[in-house]
Amino acid sequence: MASNQLAREVEQMRMKTNLAAMAVNQQPRVRTRVMVTIFLVTLILTGATHAQVIETAASTTNTSGYRNIAFWSEPGVQIAVSSHSFRNGAMVHSSICPLNRPFIPGGPSSNCWMSSEYEHLPQWVWFHFSGPRRIDKVVLYADTNMSPAEFSGQFLSNSNDTFHTFFHIWDASYDLKTLSCTIHFKPVVTDNFRLLIERNTASDTPQSWVAELAQVEVYGQDATNAETSAVATSPSPAPALKSDLKPTKFIPDITDTGQTLEIRTPWYRLVLDKSHPQIKELSWDSLGQGELGVNLLQPSGACPVLDPIFQSATPLETSTLTQSGNMFRYAPVEVAAGAFEQVSIRADEHGFDLEVAAAANRPILMRGGLFRFHFAANQTPTTFVCQPSDIMNYVATPAYLDAPDFGTAYITHSGDPSAFYRIPSALFPATTYWVDITPGQPIAEDGLHKIGTEPWHTTMHFSVQTLEPLPNLVKDDPQLKRFPKYSLNMIQWRPDTGIIGNSVMSVPCGLAILFYAQQALFAPQLQDGISPMAMVGASVDRYFQGAPGYQMPNRNVCDPNWQSSRETPAYLVVSAWYDIRTIGGLKQLNRWLEPLECLANHVEAQFGPDGLIYYQDQHTMWFDTYKMQGADAYSNAADFQAFQCMADLETLAGRTTLAARYKKDAERIKAMYFKSFYNPKTGVLAGWRTEDGTLHDYMFPWVNGFAICQGLVPPEEAKAIPQVLLARLDKIGFHSYPLGLPTNLTPMSPDDYIAHTSGAPKQADGMDTWQVYMNGGATPALEYYFIQALYQTGQYDAAERLLWPLMGSFEKGTFNAGIQLPHQKQRNPVGSAFYEWDGSRGRGEGYLPENWDGVEALFTGHFGIGFDKDGYYLELWSPLKGQTVKLDLPYMGKNVPFVTRVK
Repeated sequence: MASNQLAREVEQMRMKTNLAAMAVNQQPRVRTRVMVTIFLVTLILTGATHAQVIETAASTTNTSGYRNIAFWSEPGVQIAVSSHSFRNGAMVHSSICPLNRPFIPGGPSSNCWMSSEYEHLPQWVWFHFSGPRRIDKVVLYADTNMSPAEFSGQFLSNSNDTFHTFFHIWDASYDLKTLSCTIHFKPVVTDNFRLLIERNTASDTPQSWVAELAQVEVYGQDATNAETSAVATSPSPAPALKSDLKPTKFIPDITDTGQTLEIRTPWYRLVLDKSHPQIKELSWDSLGQGELGVNLLQPSGACPVLDPIFQSATPLETSTLTQSGNMFRYAPVEVAAGAFEQVSIRADEHGFDLEVAAAANRPILMRGGLFRFHFAANQTPTTFVCQPSDIMNYVATPAYLDAPDFGTAYITHSGDPSAFYRIPSALFPATTYWVDITPGQPIAEDGLHKIGTEPWHTTMHFSVQTLEPLPNLVKDDPQLKRFPKYSLNMIQWRPDTGIIGNSVMSVPCGLAILFYAQQALFAPQLQDGISPMAMVGASVDRYFQGAPGYQMPNRNVCDPNWQSSRETPAYLVVSAWYDIRTIGGLKQLNRWLEPLECLANHVEAQFGPDGLIYYQDQHTMWFDTYKMQGADAYSNAADFQAFQCMADLETLAGRTTLAARYKKDAERIKAMYFKSFYNPKTGVLAGWRTEDGTLHDYMFPWVNGFAICQGLVPPEEAKAIPQVLLARLDKIGFHSYPLGLPTNLTPMSPDDYIAHTSGAPKQADGMDTWQVYMNGGATPALEYYFIQALYQTGQYDAAERLLWPLMGSFEKGTFNAGIQLPHQKQRNPVGSAFYEWDGSRGRGEGYLPENWDGVEALFTGHFGIGFDKDGYYLELWSPLKGQTVKLDLPYMGKNVPFVTRVK
C-alpha cells in the first residue's frame, strides 16, 4: 500500500513538473530548477533515501554562472523568516525550509511558509548568500488566496545595517498556470535579499494579517572582485562601556558559596554566578517573610545574549564579578564578534536594579534583545500583567511581573528606550519561555533590533509589591494572610498571541474568557492604568478579529463560517460587557458593536422551534470530553445572559429596536428553560436534552449553580436544588471540599463521554473511571457558581462551608503545580485541576486560571458586592449594609470610590 501510494504521488509530481517545464520552456534560466525537480523525482522512483536525494542533487546542481542563487543546494545559502505559523506545521524549529525547495502547485499546505496567525503584516523572508551576488530577478510562487499583493525587495547594507529598497510592487499579478510572479529589476550587488510583504490578497481579518509563500527564487550570478570589494566594510573600535549605578546605604544579606554569591532580603533572593554574568536564581515573596525557596528561572538563568541574524550565538564568556556595598558589577563580555555588554546589579530592600549596557564596533542587527530571562514555568508560570501592546511579542514598561502563588514585582525603567520581548514559541506546550530586554521600543513584530558604536544603556527597576483587591476588606482577615501571593493568578498573558491563555505555555481559550473577566472585576488596583480587565478586553478584541483559539478557527466573528465551542459566543459577549461597563465605556462599545451583533446573530440562528438554543454541529464546551447533543442547560443559560447584556448595550448605544429584539431572545430562553431541563426524578437540572426529549442528567453542580445565578430557576426550586446536590455529595462520600467539587455527582455513561480521552469510561455504569478527570474528578473551576447560588438563595452558612476550604487551598497554593512540560519536573508532581478525591493525583496542564474563579465568591457572596448595568451595589444579605465601603473600582471608565447602593 505504501509503495503504491508513493508511486501515485511521484507520478502526480512528475505530471505537475512537466506542466511547469512546459510553462518555462521559453525561459532557459529557469530550466535548472525544473531539471533538478525531475532528477529528484527520478531518485525517489528508484528508491533513493532522503539523504541520498539531498547529497546527489547538491552535487549535480550548477553553482556557477547565472542561476537561482537562493536554491537549497546553493552552498552557504541561509533563510530567515519574520515569524512562522503555529498551526500548519511548517517552519518549526529545525525543520526543512520549503521556501527554496521545488514548488509543486496543489501540493500540501505544509510545504508552504506561513507567518504567525497572531502577528500582522508586514512580514518578511530573508536570504543570505555565501558571498556577494549580482541579482536582477525574483520569482515568487504562491498557491493560496493569501498571496503577497504588495511587497518590496530589499537588501541590508553592511556599512550601516540599513535596509535599502530597490523595487516595490503595489499590486502583484500571478500566472494562473505556474502560480508565479516574476519581478525584473536593475542589477544589484548584495550578499542578501529580503522580501518585505506589506499586504496580501485577503481583505478580512485575520487572513489579511498573514503572509504565505510556497517558494522564492532569486536569480543572479557571483559578483566580480571589484563588486565584492565595494560591499566589504571595515569595523570601528568598540566604545568603552560604563555603569551609572551607584551604591546606596542599604546592605542585603550576602553569602559567598564559592561558585556563586547569594543576595537576600525578606522580599527577594538573587544568586549570581561569580565567573559568568548570569543570574542563576531569582525568587521573591510579596509578603516579605523570606519564603524564597522556589527559583523562577531555569538552570540557564538570566544572562547577556545576542542572536545575530544568520550567525550562531556566542557562548557566554567568563567575567569577573566585583562588589561595592550593595553594588555588584560584572566586567564587560563579548556577546558577538565586536559586540560587548556589561551587567550591573544594585540590591535594595524591596527590589533590585538590573543595569545593562551594550555597544559594538559596527552596526549589528539581532533578533530579540541583549539580556534574556529563561523562566521556569514548570515551577510557576510567571507572567506579565501589563498594558496590552498592539505590536505582538512585546511588553512595555512600566509593567508587573507576577509569579503565581509567590507574588508580584513592579518593573519600571530608566535610561535609553527598552522593552521586554517574548520569543515566540509553540502554542501547547510552548517549547521555550525566553523573555529578552530589547535595545529600543518595538516598531515591528519581527523582533529585530540594532546596536552600534553609540552605547546603549538601560536600567530595569524591580520592586516587589504587596497587592490585594479591596484591601480595606481583606487585609486584616487571618484567613487571607497570603492573598497578595495569588491575587493576580487569573492572568496568564502571552505577548506572542496578545491573548490571555490557559497559561503562558498554553493555548488561548475563548471558552474560558468569562472566568478571567469575572475575576478581573475585583482585581487589585494597579499603577499606570494597568488593568487585568484591559487585558481581558484586548483578548476579546483579538477573538473578534479572528485570532485562533482552542476550538476556534482563524476567522473573524462576522464570517458566516465562524464557529466555536457552545458557550464561547456568549462568553465573548458577556466579557465584552464587563469591559465596557467597567473601563471601556461608550468608546469601546462603539468599536465593538458590529462584532457583538454578529455574535448575537450567530446565537440567534441556533434557536430551535421550542425556544431553546441547539448547537447541532458543536458537541463540546469547556468540559471538552462530554459528548453533548441537542440543547444543553449551561450554554442556554450563558446565551440568556448574553442576550441580556446585548439588550443593555444596545440601549446604551441608543438602538432601542435591537435592544427590544435581544431582550425578547432572552425571554424566549427563560420561558422554556426550567421546564425543559428540570428532571423531577433527581430534583435538579439535567446537563442536556436531546431533541427526542431525553434528559442527560449526571447531577452537575456547575450547571445548576450557573442557571440559578442567572435567575432561570423559580425561587422554590432554586433553594431546593442546591440542597439536593449537597445531600448527594454526602451520600457519595465526598468531603474533599478544599479540592473543589466533583464535575458530576453520578458517573458518566460511555455514550456521553468522548472515547479515548482522559476519564473516558468503558463500563456502562461509568464506575471504572469514577473520580478521574471529568468523570467526577474534583475541581475548583466553576465551583463559584454553586457557591454563589447558595448565597443568592439565602443559604449563607452552607455557602461559607464551601467557600473557606477553597480559600484555604488558595492560601496554600494547592492548584498551582507548575506547568506540565516535556522532560521537566513539575514543582508539585500531584498535578492540578481535576483531582481524585483523596488528593493523590490531579489531571490537567498543571495550571488553569479558572481554578481561582472561586475567589470571586469572596466578594460577590461573602461580602455581597454585586455589579450590574448601573454599577456596584450591596446584596440584601451583605454584611456591609449600612457602611460606606471603599471601592476605588472602575465603572464606565471612571473611578467609583465607594459603594452604598443596596439592591
